Amino acid sequence: MNFKRFALAVLLAGAAAQAPAAMIAGSSLQNVLNNITVGSDSSVDVQTDQMDNDEMWSITGSGGSVATIVIELAGYAGSNSFGIYDVSNPANFVEIMGGSASQGDQAFVSIKADGSVYVNNADTTVDFADNLFGYYLNVAATGNRFYSQQALNADGVDHLAAFQGNDSDIVQLPNLAPGVWTDNEYVLAFEDLWGGGDRDFTDFVAMVESVTPVPAPASLALLGLALAGLTISRRRKAA
Repeated sequence: MNFKRFALAVLLAGAAAQAPAAMIAGSSLQNVLNNITVGSDSSVDVQTDQMDNDEMWSITGSGGSVATIVIELAGYAGSNSFGIYDVSNPANFVEIMGGSASQGDQAFVSIKADGSVYVNNADTTVDFADNLFGYYLNVAATGNRFYSQQALNADGVDHLAAFQGNDSDIVQLPNLAPGVWTDNEYVLAFEDLWGGGDRDFTDFVAMVESVTPVPAPASLALLGLALAGLTISRRRKAA
């Protein structure tokens, strides 16, 4: 067996297993990024710079994550809510921001060692299995909740487009001082209409920091299998 070809095939299968990028229509979302970028348009292109790995997340070693609303351009803005859910049990969720939240509003989220979830330093009394979660947008007006994990969405559509900072662009969020968009900060852009709607992904846009995306377990297993194949191939050549 040609292990190099095998390993390549496994890696390609792992890439295919990742959820495809959300289909973004029009220039509205690009304009949102351009408008928060200081001195020039954003160097992040919403069509080519989408993250493939945006379904599951964890809070980094700082122990807490701040979420800031960038903009909310939706007819349902007054009733939409944003939060996190337990990947091991999506029915277990915590609202971070409700319908009354607006541009520039912030919330601080932390997950303690025992799994208890705190928002703005207050215990929500909700416990997660561990430090692994997804983001959701709840659209109360239509009775739909859309998850960062596409497979959980009843319409089968990806409702989240995510973008990572590049340590280069200077951005200014509403009511806040400008600063570098670092690589541990991510813009999450949601589409709130069933079936993808107009696919402008500006219905709820937030920046989150001190989080990191977590690859799907299946993808990690495939990667390990590929690396094992390459190791065996090298050992046979050395022999």
